[in-house]
Amino acid sequence: MDPADPRVHPALLPKGSVATVYAEKQPEYTPLPTIRTPGGTVLTRWTPTDAERAAIIRGEDIYVMVRTFNAPLQPLLVSVGPIDLSSLP
Repeated sequence: MDPADPRVHPALLPKGSVATVYAEKQPEYTPLPTIRTPGGTVLTRWTPTDAERAAIIRGEDIYVMVRTFNAPLQPLLVSVGPIDLSSLP
């Protein structure tokens, strides 16, 4: 999957949300475009490759790997399509 611009309709986001790019000046990483809400939620968007889309159609599951570096796991949500985050702080 490739990171994509996460912009969604502003009505789906809390007021004060801002676009941010993680690792923008770290060439060893792929820059990750995000939207950050005032309450600390970070929204990212991913575009599956054609091969990944075909695998999903065939019934393959989606896996999520989170590197916690032995710190507590942060809450996360995986969805298909945009989510209405407007009720978040």
